[in-house]
Amino acid sequence: MKTRVTVETITQDLDRIAQGAEAALQFGAAKGAVETKAKLHGLLIERKESGAPGDFASLGSVDEIVAKVRSELGEQAALLLQGMLAKPEPDSTAQADIPAPSSDVLN
Repeated sequence: MKTRVTVETITQDLDRIAQGAEAALQFGAAKGAVETKAKLHGLLIERKESGAPGDFASLGSVDEIVAKVRSELGEQAALLLQGMLAKPEPDSTAQADIPAPSSDVLN
């Protein structure tokens, strides 16, 4: 007999495992099943650094960092980084133009 494994069947298995673990008060196991389900559905992505520790420590300027990214990851990654660095960050001290509530609202 051949068993077909799909994202749906794995999701059902993980739901069953999480429910059983919760019923047994094994919250670590339940959490593991939920995390695995989230990874399966692309909601959690594990990221890993490449390169050795300190590879970027000697780079002082943005241009040096972009050049390092270009050499390690290619032109497209370097252009994306440049674009992200060129965008001005929102001013966290700026006040939004929100009118004060009228006295009718407060009473």
